[in-house]
Amino acid sequence: MIEEATNRLYQREQAFDQSTEGRELFTLSMREMVAFHIEHSPVYRGICGQYGFTPEQIRTHDDLISIPHIFVTAFKQHRLLSLPEEEIAMTFTSSGTQGQKSQINLDRLSFERQAGMRSLLVRSLGLTDERPVNYLVFSYAPDIADNRGAAHTFNVYTSFAPAAEKYFALQQGAGGEPAFDLEQAIATLARFAESGLPLRVVGFLAFSFVTLLEMQRRGMRLQFPAESLLITGGGWKSHTGATVSFEQYAELVHELLGIRPERIRDFYGMVEHGVPYMSCGQRHYHVPVFANVAALDPGTLRVCPPGETGLLKLQTSYIRSAPAISVLSTDLGTIGRDCPCGIPGEFIKLQGRAGVTKHAGCAISASQLIKL
Repeated sequence: MIEEATNRLYQREQAFDQSTEGRELFTLSMREMVAFHIEHSPVYRGICGQYGFTPEQIRTHDDLISIPHIFVTAFKQHRLLSLPEEEIAMTFTSSGTQGQKSQINLDRLSFERQAGMRSLLVRSLGLTDERPVNYLVFSYAPDIADNRGAAHTFNVYTSFAPAAEKYFALQQGAGGEPAFDLEQAIATLARFAESGLPLRVVGFLAFSFVTLLEMQRRGMRLQFPAESLLITGGGWKSHTGATVSFEQYAELVHELLGIRPERIRDFYGMVEHGVPYMSCGQRHYHVPVFANVAALDPGTLRVCPPGETGLLKLQTSYIRSAPAISVLSTDLGTIGRDCPCGIPGEFIKLQGRAGVTKHAGCAISASQLIKL
């Protein structure tokens, strides 16, 4: 099967292309890949058969949301593939340290599309830089990252400005398990401040937050250049599990590191879906041309009108190795348009997790690694 439209889509030069051409190309790409997964995945073929759904029903962009979905928890319980095992090049899992992990399996082409998509997204948001920076990465060091999807993602975000130095805050502990050294993280920040280079902090929010709280307790204040940047991911929870507001976090960052709130970005994503949704200054997670989203009523699964909270249904065409083209998440959100930040198209406003048991996704249970 020749994936002509899909190959052209992942060669676009603007991640937030809302032109008629861009939307039509994404629609064609989704139709191609739905047909691919129906042909190659017995599971997805059965799901589409239950609904009487065929690729020919996708005629316009508005038809995309009717593409049948797979619930994300299925990827915890089953190894769902649309390609033979010998074509699987890598496997990524969620980063939770307890319970059953989700996983996604990628062939080489799917991996390359995902990498190109992430790179274009960062460039389109103006977050690349040619000047050297120091990186403090609140995630796993490469030698203990294994196949954790979040560790791979955070490491990728250290490639969009030249690295003078990188320090990974989660290192191998005495017993071989991941360990977080708070003292070393603080000492590294102080040393980086003396260099005069911009700082880029990347990683799980809980670890950076507890580091800032300890700096505040000690009366430490550092000043980094205005070009410095923070990119967080994995959920807005502290190490105690309490929700951290953006305002609380931004105030600490500005007070202790001298970095403005508009230079704090967060991304929403999950290992099963693979598309990063990066926040703007309004705390809205913008939908790139490679994805389609909707909020569904949890009881009826009808599409909610703009501004109404529902379960997030996420769609993308980059993946050919697994039938994750259309997934229903456990996350609650609303869909909006015309963000004041000026980025065109739709955005997600997250409202929290659904259900009694939290679906861990890419988040790590920081309370297990932070010893205070």
